[in-house]
Order: sequence, then structure tokens, then C-alpha cells
Amino acid sequence: MNITNSKSNTTRVDMIKKRHAINLNILVILSLFSLLFFVFSCNQITENKYEGNWILKDHNYTAKITLKDGNYSKEYSSDDLKVPSSGKFYLNKNENRVGVTLSFIPDKIITENDTIFQECENLDVIEINDSSLIIQKSNQFSRDAKDKLIKVNEILIYKKQ
Repeated sequence: MNITNSKSNTTRVDMIKKRHAINLNILVILSLFSLLFFVFSCNQITENKYEGNWILKDHNYTAKITLKDGNYSKEYSSDDLKVPSSGKFYLNKNENRVGVTLSFIPDKIITENDTIFQECENLDVIEINDSSLIIQKSNQFSRDAKDKLIKVNEILIYKKQ
């Protein structure tokens, strides 16, 4: 009787060892798969397509915009006039507009006792790709040759540097 008990105990122990070995193998495989998934997903580089240096050149007008880490710097020049601006930029989605709106919120400029605020700019992005940023400026009004008030939506094409 003691012999059969030791045989049945040995088979039970062997079965338990085999069952634990299978569970351990599955656990090791799942752990490796999870680790590989985590490593590859964390190391993927996703470049923000808006970030970088953008330039617009016209015959007497140049605008340079640099977007990086939520900050912008912009300088436009017309003939000998140069106007720099810098601050934060935000990408906003507005259902009333065509697509994404690029909003520039400038920093305050303090000169001695005066605080000067530059206007915020909202630019509707029509299209963006690796080489160009096509935007539509906010509504502006101008007068035509007959002095009639007309609405102008200027479209600007910036090239990536």
C-alpha cells in the first residue's frame, strides 16, 4: 500500500510540475510579448507635422514662422519694416471652420512703463504636408476701385525650410 501511494504521489507531483511548466512558459511568452510591445511603442518617433521653420516670400514681403514645442516666433518684413513676434501657438478644431485653426498668442512686451499687446492671430490650415503649409487668413475688408467694401480671405503658402 505504501508503494502505490508513493507511485500515485509521484505521478501527481509530475503532473503538477508539468502543469506549472506549461503555465510558466505561457507567462514567460506573454511577458516577452508585452515587453517588446511596450519597447517598440515607446520608441516610435512621431514628428509633429506643424513644427519646424516655415517661410513665405513675395516680391516685397517675407514672413518667417518657427514652431517648436508649443512656442512660435514670427518675423515679417516689408521693404525696410521688420516686425518680430513670439509666444505660444495652439491647434484648435472649430466646427464652423474648414479644418484646424493655428492660433498665435503673443507674449506681452513691456517697454519701460508701457505694456504693449500684439494682436492674436488665427490662421485656418487648408492643407499641410512635408513641404508646404497652406493657410487662409481671417476675414479682412478692403475697398475696390469703386470704393465698395469687399471681403478678402487671403490664402498664403508657406514653404518648409
